[in-house]
Amino acid sequence: GRKLSGRKGDHLDRRQNGRRRMGRSDAGRHITIKMVRIMDKLKYIIPIGFLLFGACTSPEEMAVSESEDSGVHFRAIVGQGENALYESEYFHEGDEIRVYCPVNYSQPNFKDEYGNYYTYRYTHTNDTVGPDEYPYKFSAAEGEGFNWLTLVPTSIYFPFEAVHFPGKHYLDEVPDDQSAEGALDEADMLIAYRRQLLSERGKRVPLTFHHAFAMVQVKVKLPVGDNPAEGPFPPEAVQSAYLRSMLRAYEVSYSEVIDNDGRRTVRVSDADDKTEAGSDRRKNVIMRRTVSPVKTDDTEARYQEYLFQAIVPEQSLLNEGKDFLYFNVKRNDGNEGTTLYKFVPNKAEISLKAGHRLNLSLAIDAVTHEVVVLTAILEPWSKAEVDMELVPVKPKTQP
Repeated sequence: GRKLSGRKGDHLDRRQNGRRRMGRSDAGRHITIKMVRIMDKLKYIIPIGFLLFGACTSPEEMAVSESEDSGVHFRAIVGQGENALYESEYFHEGDEIRVYCPVNYSQPNFKDEYGNYYTYRYTHTNDTVGPDEYPYKFSAAEGEGFNWLTLVPTSIYFPFEAVHFPGKHYLDEVPDDQSAEGALDEADMLIAYRRQLLSERGKRVPLTFHHAFAMVQVKVKLPVGDNPAEGPFPPEAVQSAYLRSMLRAYEVSYSEVIDNDGRRTVRVSDADDKTEAGSDRRKNVIMRRTVSPVKTDDTEARYQEYLFQAIVPEQSLLNEGKDFLYFNVKRNDGNEGTTLYKFVPNKAEISLKAGHRLNLSLAIDAVTHEVVVLTAILEPWSKAEVDMELVPVKPKTQP
């Protein structure tokens, strides 16, 4: 009986051992299958991880190392094409530009206080190099300014908005009296827009500035006489000039899509542009005056020339410009006061366009008191102040 029992026990032991071996084999096969499946997934996950890592550390973004100068530097020109002025031709020591790098399509605030910009100042360094080899001339104060290591791009580029106030202060509107020394600078503003590609990360950012407003520049020539017998106008006859009922506030369109290095639309608001001459939004703008010495032409006739300048935002002209420009003129008539002369455009087409200068060459009719257009030219504006050559013109015979 013990032998039979022993054989039966051996048989049971073998069956149980077999089940154990089969259990271990199934578990091993199960683990192996799971590992294969995991490895199959990793074949796709790992390359994607490398791609993601590569997108965060692209060659463009690794162009600047912490051991190098990672500050963002700028160079600038004013105007485009043949009218462009290099920075050394326009900017002076200590001139400032205000630069903003938009984040999530936000808009800049260039006001003097609580602005969201960095200020860069112009410094002369080496003016002997060519325009393609500019040294760093615009630099931020110590510890300030943009840094390539922390600057966040938008899409595939770094956008920069910049302004330059020649008067060194932000302005909501141009001043109404531009006759005083330095007042013309106070009325001026230049703007720039630049998209710097990721591939240009670490390089100097070239800014192309454009005058945001319109300039009116008027040359008037008058014959000179010391008494009525010699002529109707004494020396220093044209005392002042002004632009009548002008709008002085402006808007900058930061939402529009423009070309790289282009000029944003800057003009008066549509609501203001529709106002009439008596609106409290409008005011006369007194122009800056420059007077030449009394000269003599080849006929021995004496004359004097005047240059008047003013800066205003782009806007429509009231009454087609027929009530646009006035002069206060003294006459050889024994009267201590002045006579008001009115500009008459006649057939001349005149307009105020941002970034342009309206050049008018005028003559005054002594009888009708009207100012007649000799020439009217609208041209790109490069500078705030232009030394217009005062070319002698043979004076007309006055009745």
